[in-house]
Amino acid sequence: MLDKMLSMLLLLLGQTQALAITNGHCQKNISVKYQVPLTRTRLPSNASSNSSGEQYIVYEERIRWDTVQICCPGYRTIIFGFCEPICLEACPAHSYCLEPNKCRCLRGYEHSHHPNKQHQLICRPICQGGCPEHSHCVAHNECECRPGFKDVSSWFSLSLSCERIQCGQDQRYDIQRHACVKIEMSMEELMQRVAERLAKGLESEGEPPTEEQVDDSV
Repeated sequence: MLDKMLSMLLLLLGQTQALAITNGHCQKNISVKYQVPLTRTRLPSNASSNSSGEQYIVYEERIRWDTVQICCPGYRTIIFGFCEPICLEACPAHSYCLEPNKCRCLRGYEHSHHPNKQHQLICRPICQGGCPEHSHCVAHNECECRPGFKDVSSWFSLSLSCERIQCGQDQRYDIQRHACVKIEMSMEELMQRVAERLAKGLESEGEPPTEEQVDDSV
């Protein structure tokens, strides 16, 4: 029963610590003081040579050297004497501390070859077979439509299907808001738009546009 409980505990620890528990034990010699009982005989001062005397016990201190297991430098002790590696800087998302100050990507993620500005480990998810068009991998074997696209796959479909989100006239899709918003132009953008329309009109017709054409272009 005890062995079964220990096995279950080890399994739970391996899941919660992302397999960070390793055999980081080292041996250390330590001195141990202990006492040894010794029998002594006390003879009376007036006892004859044939007298047996009185026996008593005394304890003498001795020292022995024992070899014990401790966590190696760079590891710390957790429950039941297991050793866990220490990473001074927290490991990035989807990774765990494998060795002292060394992180590794979790299963289902791979090391990206494009590190960030801090040169930290980046773990990107793995999607077997890749993701459909206009989608990207967001978790292990999990694809999601890219910003600006929506999932149009049917409920019985096994594959993801992404379609561009169509906004109304004078609207654009805002990635931050995840919604279609009305296009708001500054005066400079408006004048530039009018100038572009006027230039196109002059090139195509060879004569300046009328006020009505200018109004229509705005």
